[in-house]
Amino acid sequence: MKKSLRFISVLLFSIGTLLGVGFFGATTWADVESTFYGFARYGKRATTALHCPLVVTTQEIGTITFGLHNSSERSIQPTVRFQASSEGVFRDESTSLPLEPGETGHLQWEVSSENVDLERFIFAKVFTFASYPLTDVEQTCGILVLDLPILNGQQVTILTLVVSFACLSGGIALWIRANSPLREKSLDTARAMGTLLVTIIVGLVSILLAWWLLGILTFMVAILLIGVIIANTIQSR
Repeated sequence: MKKSLRFISVLLFSIGTLLGVGFFGATTWADVESTFYGFARYGKRATTALHCPLVVTTQEIGTITFGLHNSSERSIQPTVRFQASSEGVFRDESTSLPLEPGETGHLQWEVSSENVDLERFIFAKVFTFASYPLTDVEQTCGILVLDLPILNGQQVTILTLVVSFACLSGGIALWIRANSPLREKSLDTARAMGTLLVTIIVGLVSILLAWWLLGILTFMVAILLIGVIIANTIQSR
């Protein structure tokens, strides 16, 4: 009985790990590629007001949104420049955004399979020209493109996260039950499993906040933890 539970726990945890690490690894890769894509570089202050979908499908129209708040006491009319990837010359357009004091304005752009480059990605960049007293800001983002005929990008994201967390949590619970009372190696494995679960959560948060440096770091930590878990699992047998 315990042997079967141990096998199921390892199987569930492996599925959850594959989905979780694979998902935030691929979406982090998209953000990293967007940073080094051939967009114009200004080296200005980054912003968190650019929101891109993590995943879209080849049959789907994705929407990129950008918000800008006028925190000054005067009316402003900054110019917002939007660029999106393409297999040829990338898309480049500018829009004027008039804002009254204290007002927040929003812009949105649609992207589709026409914007796919490097086979599986859509890259975008927003830059706002300075409008005194507001300074100029810029931000890039990357979108993972999947060829799925049924689900859309949001459904893929939600389903992946739910299944991943369910498998990870279930795998840890069954491992503890199958090896109770926990001995040294089994206890070390359980701790590594819990740490990996937290690492995957941090990795997913990093892609939501567009912190790709943190995403790279957590991905490396996740790979190390996977190695520790495999080694401890083999020794605990």
